[in-house]
Amino acid sequence: MKHEFLHTTVLKAETIEHVLPSEKLLQSLKSDSSKNLIYVDCTLGGAGHSIQLIEIFAERNLFQNFDLTLIAFDHDDNAINHAKILLNKLKEKYNRFHFHIFNENFGNVKSAIETHFPNQKIHGLIADFGVSSPQLDWAERGFSIHHEGPLDMRMNPQENFTALDILNNYSEKDLTRIFFDYGEEPKARKLAKAIIQDRKIGKLQITNTVEFAAYIKRILAYPKGKVHPATRTFQALRIEVNNELASIENLLQDLPKVIHPNGKTGFISFHSLEDRIVKHAMRNWQKGKNAKEKMEEKKEHNIPLHLMIHLEENQSKGFGKEIPRGGIVASEEECKRNNRSRSARLRCFEFCFSLET
Repeated sequence: MKHEFLHTTVLKAETIEHVLPSEKLLQSLKSDSSKNLIYVDCTLGGAGHSIQLIEIFAERNLFQNFDLTLIAFDHDDNAINHAKILLNKLKEKYNRFHFHIFNENFGNVKSAIETHFPNQKIHGLIADFGVSSPQLDWAERGFSIHHEGPLDMRMNPQENFTALDILNNYSEKDLTRIFFDYGEEPKARKLAKAIIQDRKIGKLQITNTVEFAAYIKRILAYPKGKVHPATRTFQALRIEVNNELASIENLLQDLPKVIHPNGKTGFISFHSLEDRIVKHAMRNWQKGKNAKEKMEEKKEHNIPLHLMIHLEENQSKGFGKEIPRGGIVASEEECKRNNRSRSARLRCFEFCFSLET
């Protein structure tokens, strides 16, 4: 079925303002013959953030002095096809704008940069970890509690593993784990036990999202509230199907290895699991050498060798700071326009270190 790709970008202006190149970065690039700024959009989607970036480059006359290369990632063909049309129009308008789209997971940013842009550092990076509106609204994608569709939940339709595979094959222990860890569902064990029991006697005759949402509601027997009882379980299944948290971990692990010493980043999270990973990574980056203690406890992210050397030489100082501390949430006005922005939190980090060793 063919759909129009309609997506409302969350925290668009705030994100771009916090990842625009600093004056220090622009000054450092003046001696660079290419004068090329490289930005990464980890979650291209409807290209809302990228288009805002390009338009502000034009508005502030940055295209007079610099090229802008956008490196974008998305594993949804629908999003890529939609975004290509919009970005090609901008490429025709601004001859100093170039873009490359990779049809793969953003956890592969480092390998893509090193393979296709060797010996180059990126100057800015944006990642919006939310599910796009089309993925939620198109019933056949299987993400929605309210629209009847297959129990799918694949962000990349080319993958074979679906939510239905989890329900049909996972053990009670593994179901409990993902419902509790990824959905933060207090009744995770009760739901997992019911699924296994019904599966054994052939009563788990569930093939679509609406049926499964009703099944969860009946098993968990929560009193009526604003949030559907199946919301946390659907989140857990989606995270497991797409290996979402591991992708975020990989991105944050690799980012300091490919970022420019004065680069900026912005990450938009929609639930506490994502935001917690981002927050702890930024704390590491700010702590610098002191994060080694946490690394040994496997609670924090590794620091690349070239940054460790920098930290040794700079009295254990970190290599940047979160701006603003604690992040940014959507305004009331934006929340009224787009209810899905209510749970969004933007965290930005400005790097400041030396690669000289």
